[in-house]
Amino acid sequence: MKILIVSHEYPPIGGGGANACFFLSREFARTGHQVTIVTAQYENLPIKETTSDGVLIHRVRCRRKNKEKSNFYEMFTYLVNAWKLTDKLLRTTNFDICLTFFGIPSGPIALHLKRKYRLPYVIRFGGGDIPGAQKRFRYIYLALSPFIRCIWKNADRLIANSEGLRKRAQGFEDRYKIDVITNGVDSQFFCPREQDQNKEEIKILFVSRLIEGKGLQYIIPEMAGIQKEVWHLCNKKVKLIIVGDGPYRADLEELVRKTQADGYVSFEGRKNKEDVREYYQSADIFILPSLSEGMPNVVLEAMACGLPIIMTPCEGSKELVTDNGMISSVDAFSESLVKMCVDMELRQTMGQNSRMHVEKNFKWENIGRKYLAFLES
Repeated sequence: MKILIVSHEYPPIGGGGANACFFLSREFARTGHQVTIVTAQYENLPIKETTSDGVLIHRVRCRRKNKEKSNFYEMFTYLVNAWKLTDKLLRTTNFDICLTFFGIPSGPIALHLKRKYRLPYVIRFGGGDIPGAQKRFRYIYLALSPFIRCIWKNADRLIANSEGLRKRAQGFEDRYKIDVITNGVDSQFFCPREQDQNKEEIKILFVSRLIEGKGLQYIIPEMAGIQKEVWHLCNKKVKLIIVGDGPYRADLEELVRKTQADGYVSFEGRKNKEDVREYYQSADIFILPSLSEGMPNVVLEAMACGLPIIMTPCEGSKELVTDNGMISSVDAFSESLVKMCVDMELRQTMGQNSRMHVEKNFKWENIGRKYLAFLES
């Protein structure tokens, strides 16, 4: 197949959706398909390149200023220039299918190509492209809702990466079938490392962008109490290690000071992929008290590194956490943390189960095959 992928985010820019785009395109190319990606240009990234896996990447100029996220104006500039480029590509190449990351901002391009060139398209939701998911785009999505419904209606397939995300999408529009294909993880890169189980400090790890929706403001005030209870039960110190950066960091740092949690919380800042792996491999527990997700890649990475998981019942939790961790509401989160901190055998068993689930269900080569089955149909 000749597969056209339209995505405004592709590594090194973007988050979980960009990561999925990278690995899926690589798996498609490895299995003999011709893959072309139209994405956003950023700083000094080349306008056109071919990866070692044979994926052809076109980058269109846009106003993007931030590596991790873009505002609506920046997405609009991508839409305009990607529209022109894809139209040019379709005049010379007979693509078989267009895989679109995400409904917004790439969906209008896919709809245009279908109407003009009869190119079928699949939309892969990311979470933020569903109206109501992001407060900052609330009024824009309200105005665009009829057009978004039109994009969904004309799609040949709609794919969500978790059952929770499908339900969220159906809350906006329930007339169209939405299939679920989970995210995957690079299980060769993210892997466990043997640790000293008798160490005196239990490391609780959080990895993500620091925004209000990730829920750390509910955990930090509990850290002093968690430390007190864990010390009473097993004479262990605890440390919440926060890897990542973002607009909410200053508020969280102030919260640490106000709640006198300075000795129990460490802000490590943004780290590269290799450093993040080191944090996973040296941690004891991974937490994600998020209020809303699509399917969190950081949880998959932590699982691949053999960590037990504690996360809130947000999107993705149903698929990711079974016998490898705990799904806890914000109110019960500290109780779950204490329970896992004081029980070394429980942590070890759940961590081993995390790795087993990744090997069985979440390797990218398996996820890629599922996507290809959809695209070929």
